Amino acid sequence: MTVTYFSKSSIIGPSSRYRVFQFLPHLQAAGIDCHVDPLFGETYFSILEVRPSALRTLLKVPYVFACFLKRLWRLLTLGRRDLIVIEGQLFPYAPPLAERLLNWCRYRVAIEMDDAIYLTPGHEKTMPALLSMTTGAIVGNDRLAAYAKQFSPRVCVVPTVVDTERFKPDSTRSTGSSAQNSDAITIVWIGLAYNLTYLEVLAPALRALQSKFRLMLRVVCSQPPHMPGVEIEFRPWDFQREVADLQDATIGVMPLEDTEWARSKCGLKLLQYLAVGVPSVASPVGVNRDIIASGENGFLAATEQEWYERLETLCRQPQLRARMGQAGRRTVEERYSLAVWGPRLADVYRTLAGNERVNEIHRAVHGPMSGQRRSTGAR
Repeated sequence: MTVTYFSKSSIIGPSSRYRVFQFLPHLQAAGIDCHVDPLFGETYFSILEVRPSALRTLLKVPYVFACFLKRLWRLLTLGRRDLIVIEGQLFPYAPPLAERLLNWCRYRVAIEMDDAIYLTPGHEKTMPALLSMTTGAIVGNDRLAAYAKQFSPRVCVVPTVVDTERFKPDSTRSTGSSAQNSDAITIVWIGLAYNLTYLEVLAPALRALQSKFRLMLRVVCSQPPHMPGVEIEFRPWDFQREVADLQDATIGVMPLEDTEWARSKCGLKLLQYLAVGVPSVASPVGVNRDIIASGENGFLAATEQEWYERLETLCRQPQLRARMGQAGRRTVEERYSLAVWGPRLADVYRTLAGNERVNEIHRAVHGPMSGQRRSTGAR
């Protein structure tokens, strides 16, 4: 079986890396030849960091134009494929003419979404049109599925998952290790620069906790946050180092605003923390409620006071941190691991390509425990 996947970016982009690139060995093992054709490469992300904005635009326009031309040529020389998967749009913000042409040529096409792209300017009308003309949709959570089902005849929920062979606890870290019992507390946040504003809700709690503990906030990102009065350890994101930057942290955090956009997120950073055994606190927004059983494999916190209380509890109880870290790791292994979902994604691709009966999608994606909340192993 042959699949062409038109991704938004090369492997450096987190969305493309977690939605397709990490699955390639599993797809190959399942007999699926999947070729990934990225729109943007590392240069694009470098351009986004350029200041001032006028210079950024000057560099961005010719680069994007060149990328569009390259993709257009790829489409013209595509040949026959069993399935085409498009991450978002073939040409972002452009009318869906190329997708319509693929439909006219009778290609089987699936749209993939791991965020609420339909809420962004220019996509409100485009996404319904795209979804209605394709074979089906692959989405990262139930909220995205509810939207896609309004327009697409077939919708498969495939959550964002992590490779638990790569993201795993430090072998030297244990209940009695210095990492768990050290007086120094490292609270970690990892993410893209445009999400740094979510950290603002933590600032009052962190400033108060610094008067009681030797505490700092580690930010793994392309740029540091502006949080006066909070001790910051900034680490530029690096693919080779990102696991280690999480492994020796004390507590992970995933604050979110309760907005429609945030409710459609797939909880990647939270899964990364849990996979390496770092106990975490998250806002009770979107899939965070599904991932975290508060008090068992982590904590949920909705207000500034709750953030302070949950973080303070973890700061002063190393044994609780160790227990929650172990439970969080089990949660990811059982429900959000690449090992579990690699074969399932292969089944989804086969079904959307018409190689399996349509009514097997639900069973292929969710397995026999669909509709049940699986145990975190923390009880």
